[in-house]
Amino acid sequence: MMNWNPDEHYKSRKVASEYDRKRFASIPGRVFNHLEKRAITKCFASLPKGCIIADAPCGTGRLAEPLLAAGYRVHGLDISDEMLEMARQRLLRFPDRFACEVVDVKASRPSEPLYDAALCARVLMHFPLDQQIEFLTGVAKLSRSIVVINHSLDSSYQRFRRRVKHWLGNQASANHPVSNAEIKVLLQQSGLREMQRYRLVSLVSEAIYIVAERIAPAPAPAQAKPQTAAAVS
Repeated sequence: MMNWNPDEHYKSRKVASEYDRKRFASIPGRVFNHLEKRAITKCFASLPKGCIIADAPCGTGRLAEPLLAAGYRVHGLDISDEMLEMARQRLLRFPDRFACEVVDVKASRPSEPLYDAALCARVLMHFPLDQQIEFLTGVAKLSRSIVVINHSLDSSYQRFRRRVKHWLGNQASANHPVSNAEIKVLLQQSGLREMQRYRLVSLVSEAIYIVAERIAPAPAPAQAKPQTAAAVS
């Protein structure tokens, strides 16, 4: 288990500057990075080029990069300006199609959707389920159509893999992976419905990528009109 506060951890300039190198510089990290970018691009393939995608949290802009390269526009949102500074540096070659700002997505609730679609990757597994729902609800409210999420799948096999990784001294896995039953709860309570799911290499990765669509809230039950004296006579 990782004993840190995800709301504060990434506000460190040191953490932000070392984030990509620590995770994706090794050969396995580079392979995973390539496969994940390809999966994210595939998740948005039905979206017309030129659409604006909210990337929340944007982090260092690693996953915004393939979306920009594919012809989309990206608006990055993150609680950490230090991480966004890494994104600004990485994405300088997309000056007209990338913008970003510091936003706490859990606290932000726009009155109407601001973007054509939204991406929510590499964050939900850091929080317990109730806070995952809070975060994803905020992201869902940003999108006019689909929301793509990334998560860590919990299963007996993946729990075994995590124990092996722990014994080998590898980096700790996510604090809060979710089962398929919890994914259903997460999406439903965030106002979303699963449309499609992708895996990278299921035997060596717990990562899943879900394309979800927004669902309209159930209409409030109509109130019965009070009967008049003539109606009951």
